[in-house]
Amino acid sequence: MRLLPLLACALACFAPFATAADWHFDIIGDTPYSDYERRHLPGMLADISATKPAFIIHVGDIKSGTSWCSDAMYADRLALFNSVAAPVIYTPGDNEWTDCHRLPAGSYEPTERLDHLRRVFFATPFSVGGLPMPVRRQRDFPRARPFPENLRWEKDRIVFATLNIPGSDNNLAQPSEHVLRSLANTAWLEAAFFRARVTRARALVLVLHADLYFNAYAAGTPKPAYRDFLDRLRRHVLAARHPTVLIHGDSHRQTIDQPLLDDAGEPIAKFTRIESYGYPFLGWVRVDVPADRRAPLRFSAHPWAPDADAP
Repeated sequence: MRLLPLLACALACFAPFATAADWHFDIIGDTPYSDYERRHLPGMLADISATKPAFIIHVGDIKSGTSWCSDAMYADRLALFNSVAAPVIYTPGDNEWTDCHRLPAGSYEPTERLDHLRRVFFATPFSVGGLPMPVRRQRDFPRARPFPENLRWEKDRIVFATLNIPGSDNNLAQPSEHVLRSLANTAWLEAAFFRARVTRARALVLVLHADLYFNAYAAGTPKPAYRDFLDRLRRHVLAARHPTVLIHGDSHRQTIDQPLLDDAGEPIAKFTRIESYGYPFLGWVRVDVPADRRAPLRFSAHPWAPDADAP
């Protein structure tokens, strides 16, 4: 009779090893910009979701800078995300709020469009997508109620965090909005690194939209809109024991590199930048997470085009 308790103990003790498995997530962004992309993007998303990613990250710009920032556009993109058989994590780009003041975009007030975007995509503590997953929003913490778009979640001892840092100079043209959001982003960045440290995270993954112009920063001529963030990011990366991955879009040049430099002017090996594909190029970047937590994350680029006979 003692065999049953012993067998139950053995199964319980070995369960973590039996269930451990490789997994992956995928990165897209700066799409759809055109009617062509909007028509074919569901096919690309279906191909991505067929590989069973843990989630898909969209780094922002869900429309072009010269198309209307109408309520119907946001509703259409939400429906598009919700048609995907996977959780979708989305962080805002400039085209869907900071640039909505442009005449071709409808001459909207950017902060009003940001508020609307927050109501559409970030009303609940869950991702969008056909299989929504729970996330922590910055607004769910004290003294941060206006910022539901900054998200955090964890999987397999990897900490993930999004920050609302868009292109087009980070809305520097509206100083009061820029300053308050930058303070929120700074607090969220600090919290993400703190969480990674106290949990002894395997890695920290940060997601934002803007091209931060790492080359200009390395040359000592940083863009003013992003200088403070890069200063803080670099200090944290140098002090951290874990690798840091920063994912962004904005410039539409798919890239995987190590552009952040140490005091000797050498690339910081534990920092990796991933830039998504963007209009007019379709594709995604896949991040594979090995079951062995001592193994590094693996990155691969996947260009995509619709079948020749696709309408």
